[in-house]
Amino acid sequence: MKKYLFIFLLSSAALPMFAQISGNAVPTVQFADANGRILPAGAAGVQGTPYLFEKFGLGKVFFINGMESIDSNLNYSLADHKLYYTQKNGLYVVNEKAKEFTLYGLDKEKNKISKQFMCLFPSVDEKTPATFYEVLGKGDNFQLLKYASKRIKESAVYGGPPLKEYVVDDLFYIYDKAAKKMITMGSSLSLKAIKKVLPDYSTQIDVFLNTNKLNLKKEEDMIQLLQQLKASTN
Repeated sequence: MKKYLFIFLLSSAALPMFAQISGNAVPTVQFADANGRILPAGAAGVQGTPYLFEKFGLGKVFFINGMESIDSNLNYSLADHKLYYTQKNGLYVVNEKAKEFTLYGLDKEKNKISKQFMCLFPSVDEKTPATFYEVLGKGDNFQLLKYASKRIKESAVYGGPPLKEYVVDDLFYIYDKAAKKMITMGSSLSLKAIKKVLPDYSTQIDVFLNTNKLNLKKEEDMIQLLQQLKASTN
């Protein structure tokens, strides 16, 4: 039987319980910009945030050891790709190994959304099975995944100090379930990109697009296409 552990960090007793699961929490976190200068997380003078969501909020984590946790003050850093939680104005990293987590927050239009992340996918490029990807869509044969990274960009401003801001770089992957391998799509989605990495499916893609008007530069449309692709007989 699965063990369930519900943790709400608004409780004064929650921190020891969470630390017991997550190992030794690290109360201070720092990030470096492109020039190697150390800046604290959420540093003043840097526009934006290194995190997935602007505010820490509700999340559910599934750990490799079988435990599950629901926490009210979670967030995921796209700068160092670690889970963090807050407690009494302190910032802590979750050290216990997770295999999956879902975070809940708001999009740019203030709509409630959720984002699911998973690891244990095959190695690809410099990434390992420990790498977390955002799961954008689940099909019978293919999964669309995104690996997003945030970095601090410094831009010159005429007559003023340099502008520092967090910017995000996206890389898209397709997980081929049957072959159990990762396919690199690159930094953008398009019809050209999907045909290049899945050439055996070109005919299926054309047939589906002839009856469905999709913009494959959009994540939701690429997800819809991948969900329709049937196993190749070649």
